[in-house]
Amino acid sequence: MENVLTSLGLALLFVVLGVPLMLGKVRRNGFYGARFPATMADDRVWDAVNRKSGLLFVVGGSVAGIVDLLAVAGVVTRDVGLYVVGALLVYILIATVWLWRYSERVARDSEVNARDTEVGRTAPLLVAVSCFAVAVAGVLSAFSTPNPWLGFRVPATFADPAVWHQVNLKAGLTLAVLSGVFGFMFLGLRSMTEGERKRLFSGLFVGWLAAIILVAVVGTLFANSLTR
Repeated sequence: MENVLTSLGLALLFVVLGVPLMLGKVRRNGFYGARFPATMADDRVWDAVNRKSGLLFVVGGSVAGIVDLLAVAGVVTRDVGLYVVGALLVYILIATVWLWRYSERVARDSEVNARDTEVGRTAPLLVAVSCFAVAVAGVLSAFSTPNPWLGFRVPATFADPAVWHQVNLKAGLTLAVLSGVFGFMFLGLRSMTEGERKRLFSGLFVGWLAAIILVAVVGTLFANSLTR
């Protein structure tokens, strides 16, 4: 139940944060909203992008909230809360990249000076930081003990500390290595031309997400095999 309630709280937070953005009630600032170079350079870009950002937050939070409520009602298993949180994190990453590319398009249509916005150089750095954060989390989870916050948390790993240790050691270190490699590749994009960054960024980002999903799927299968 605790996992479902945590997931439900996160879903409600998405909706609460998204509604003011979707309605265009949030003015340009340095703390709240989609803060890309292009959105921070012009109010027109800020308004257009953040209305989309708010809509994405509301939709994602609403879908997650419905699934969590179904879990509370017993329609689906309460273990789904773990997967909803993971899905929301992946959703945020995908939405961030889409919004960044959308902000560039709106900036061009609004004739915002690209020199002022440094289009294309900030997003690779932000994603690289995210990669390194995931890498650190992977290392920490590899040597963690069963807990509700960090690690590869599926029913099979919670059922047996020995399974937790084996799965998290392998999955955590694998995730750390893959995310670290992708992090350095994203940093390398900053030294390329804008055209090269645009050609490679999406492919690298999809590759990183695919690596995370692959580790999650293989880790789940491995954990289940140990409990048989």
